[in-house]
Amino acid sequence: MLPYPNDCRKYYVCQKGRAYEQQCPVNLFWSQLTYRCDYKEYSNCNSDIPSTNHDVEVIFTAYPGDCRRFYETRILRCEQNLQWSSVYQRCVAPQYGLSDCQSYPVTLPPEVPFTPLPTYPAVPTVPATVIPYDHMPIASTPPAVTPMESLPLPIDVQSLCNNSPPNAYIPYPGSCKKFIHCGPTATILSCSNSLNWNPAQRACTTSSNGCQSSFN
Repeated sequence: MLPYPNDCRKYYVCQKGRAYEQQCPVNLFWSQLTYRCDYKEYSNCNSDIPSTNHDVEVIFTAYPGDCRRFYETRILRCEQNLQWSSVYQRCVAPQYGLSDCQSYPVTLPPEVPFTPLPTYPAVPTVPATVIPYDHMPIASTPPAVTPMESLPLPIDVQSLCNNSPPNAYIPYPGSCKKFIHCGPTATILSCSNSLNWNPAQRACTTSSNGCQSSFN
């Protein structure tokens, strides 16, 4: 707990790094010796040894694990020739032996010397070579491209069976050695080497009556 600057009827309660302002009851004053609101004769609020001056530095820091909360820390400075005492929780005169504070120098990190970047020689500029228009190279004629023969598109045998009766045998377009069985799934079958598909008889025979071995 800390005294409130310039108001003996108030004091601070510090919890988790944050100071909360409190008000003493009527006719009572904060006493830094008894750590409570006491009668004025027991309060050292108006003593010859002041607590702190008005140099206040406020630091805000994040609260771990909670993005809606933060710490507010007030750094106060004792008045001239006074030192902070953790025992009395106030600024006291060091000549009375009341201060238990020990000052120590703060070691600053060493300064890194600045090293300028080395200066590199400038790259000489090479003039561009201008080629006269009369000496410009002539593009060669590209070779003639022979168009390739168009290949037949793959045959969708399932669509052929969709237009045929169930369990039917139909010719395979472009080949007399093959035929299609339209069962639950369209299946491509082949005749033996010496036989061809005969659409009229719906069988593999020596005669390929009505079979077309090439696309129109």
